Amino acid sequence: MADFPAIPFHDWLVQLRRHFHQFPELAYREEKTAAKIVEVVQELGVPFRDKVGKTGVIAVLMAQKPGPTLAVRADMDALPLEERNDVPYRSKHPGVMHACGHDAHVAIMLGVMRLLLENDWPMKGAGKVLFVFQPAEEGGAGARAMLETGALDSEQIEAIFAGHMHPELAVGHVGFAPDVSNAASDNINIRLTGRGGHGAHPQLCVDPIVAGAYLITQLQSIISRSISPIDSAVLTIGSLHAGTARNIIPQEAILEGTLRTLNPEVRERVLSRLKEILKGVEVAHQITAELQTSVGYPLLVNHPNLVEFFEAEAQQVLGDNCIHRGAPRMGSEDFAFFLQRFPGILLRLGCRNPENQLAPGLHSPYFDLDERVLDIGVRLFAHLLTTSREAYGQEL
Repeated sequence: MADFPAIPFHDWLVQLRRHFHQFPELAYREEKTAAKIVEVVQELGVPFRDKVGKTGVIAVLMAQKPGPTLAVRADMDALPLEERNDVPYRSKHPGVMHACGHDAHVAIMLGVMRLLLENDWPMKGAGKVLFVFQPAEEGGAGARAMLETGALDSEQIEAIFAGHMHPELAVGHVGFAPDVSNAASDNINIRLTGRGGHGAHPQLCVDPIVAGAYLITQLQSIISRSISPIDSAVLTIGSLHAGTARNIIPQEAILEGTLRTLNPEVRERVLSRLKEILKGVEVAHQITAELQTSVGYPLLVNHPNLVEFFEAEAQQVLGDNCIHRGAPRMGSEDFAFFLQRFPGILLRLGCRNPENQLAPGLHSPYFDLDERVLDIGVRLFAHLLTTSREAYGQEL
């Protein structure tokens, strides 16, 4: 890592990333983020289209010679989280934080654009590159929203790349999954309806909180006892809302959760067992249970030809010992919607300072990154986009 050359405009990259970090915006509210992106793109003299999928931006860098159409994606939105880092660039928006590295994703892709221009790629290169700045990755399906506008319908994209911060790896290292990269997700909503009353007279009530407590515990048995240990699945209840006072048994309790799976058969098995357990809870606790599920993000599957291409090319940029094959992650990623339409690959960019054996993970109020990852990301993506055009073609 010490020998990795810094980008000539490293300070510009850091300044951009810290600007986005200080002014985070939630899904579909990224107006100022998009405005800053447009400002930079205009300064670089690159044509663009904004307000794609509400707040998305697509910039197009053209070469004079014909060639493949490639694309890179950067997600823009932040999380509803109060930052706890004591740094000069701490979030200025209370309760909102870039705790997933999207600020760095945007800065890297703007840096790739600048590096290609400074290396005179429009004159020396071939084809075109689409820079897709996407809203609402954090649960809002911004990738799908951009695709539904038809903005990319006329584009014959031969490969699309995206990167994501990965604090499990030290800066200078890059990971990827050779097949399935990220889990599919389903949203789970359960309404338990009982009979409210005085907390001192539970015999006159039907308590949905007690039923909910039993239910949360029982649901964990689906993964441990109904799914093969060889398969992977996660069922998390992240929210339980019930009651207004300590001495009132409420009328209802609302449970919200998420299901993550790596294959459709496991997904169907979990949902089937969930419905069966709810029927049992209704009988055991004399309540009414209503279940609503909605499909979230699909499986993210990296294209096998691009996996081989990336592994070979990344070694030229970072070295043989810095490229890591990894297992699928149970976190979902709406880059999957792009990969349903175009060949592509999601890369995991190591962003942990090598001096720290452990670092706060994604979605932590203490998440931060080693800003040298900005230089690495720019050089890596620029290399992937400018490698010989023979790498892209009919075999994909």
